[in-house]
Amino acid sequence: MRNALLLLSIVAIGCGPSYTQTVKSPDEIVNEQEVLGADQLQKQNEHDSGSGGELDSEKRKKFDERQSEIEVNRAVRSAETCPGVVEGGPYGEANVTITFKNDGHVIADKSTIDSQYAEKPIGECVLRAMNAIIVPSFVGVPVTKPLKIKLAAPEKKPATKK
Repeated sequence: MRNALLLLSIVAIGCGPSYTQTVKSPDEIVNEQEVLGADQLQKQNEHDSGSGGELDSEKRKKFDERQSEIEVNRAVRSAETCPGVVEGGPYGEANVTITFKNDGHVIADKSTIDSQYAEKPIGECVLRAMNAIIVPSFVGVPVTKPLKIKLAAPEKKPATKK
């Protein structure tokens, strides 16, 4: 019985699938890679987001108007609180011109704000708020935007009696 079982297992192993390995020629390897690359390119084109042929890297290189508007609005709200933070005026509407550099930072200095605010603490407060703006870096010429910031006089608090 043992001999029959041994013989049967030898026959089963010997009659099993053959595992012959073939060596591919360099031309076969290159052809196989070209087919895989073409399939990958076709799948990529099928799943295209419809961006008009514009690559993500090209989008990142452009100035981001939407993000700049968000950041500018935040900075303007911050600058409009300056009358409550620093003492003294003048109050009214300040015209500021900001320039976005290619690295995403803003240039706003005393030459870019109305002269009546340039040397005053309230003007310096406004410029600090504007210089805090940072947008994604971009390629191209620096972008300049004029802004109007309302600097309302702070409300006087009535004196309280004790």
